[in-house]
Amino acid sequence: MTRTFSIGFTAFLLACQAIATTGLAAAATVAEGLTSTKDHGVVSVMSDPTLSDGRLVLKVVAMNRTQMPASFGPQDVKLFTAAGTPVKLMSLDQLVQEVRAAAGGGTDTMTHGPAVHAGPMMGHDSYGRPDVSGYTGGNDRMNGMDVTQTRTVAGKAVKDDPSVQEQIANLSAAILHDLTIAPAAVAGGQVVTEKLKFARKEAHDLRLVVGFNGEQHEFEFAAPPSR
Repeated sequence: MTRTFSIGFTAFLLACQAIATTGLAAAATVAEGLTSTKDHGVVSVMSDPTLSDGRLVLKVVAMNRTQMPASFGPQDVKLFTAAGTPVKLMSLDQLVQEVRAAAGGGTDTMTHGPAVHAGPMMGHDSYGRPDVSGYTGGNDRMNGMDVTQTRTVAGKAVKDDPSVQEQIANLSAAILHDLTIAPAAVAGGQVVTEKLKFARKEAHDLRLVVGFNGEQHEFEFAAPPSR
């Protein structure tokens, strides 16, 4: 599944460039890819087909249409519910902490908190680049039991675990960082939201606002279904 979606994301990147050149219409759903074209730039977004542990994994790509370098980063990506409630994005530090906790280690004391178990390993796209589309985050249960007791975990062994280091390196490479995009170049990364929360009768719709090159690109779409 991860490999198939990665190939789809590669095609999406190519489509982003084609749309910027030809002005063709974007796809109809965020899982297929949505594109906004303006004078100074093109922004394309694409989500996982389903929520991951209640979270939205979203790929955001920008193309610079000006003759000057343009800055772009996670601070330029804002997500809201239909009611206007902001949806926070997970920081890289938070995601790294969850990877370590999922592996059974860390440096912090967990007090009356649920244990977590490791999700699937992150895959790569057809160009070998890391892809966090399979990221699941924490889980409230381990082996069918809630773990609520206070425990202190020793993090040294986990930090030295090559597989954990690889996951963290892959995550860091795939997540959207602060970028400088050269003229006519395309760059971006992935963002992971906190768990989506909707009021009981609230429509499960989202509004994404991406600022790039002094322009606002807005997208409205239904939240993907849960797994």
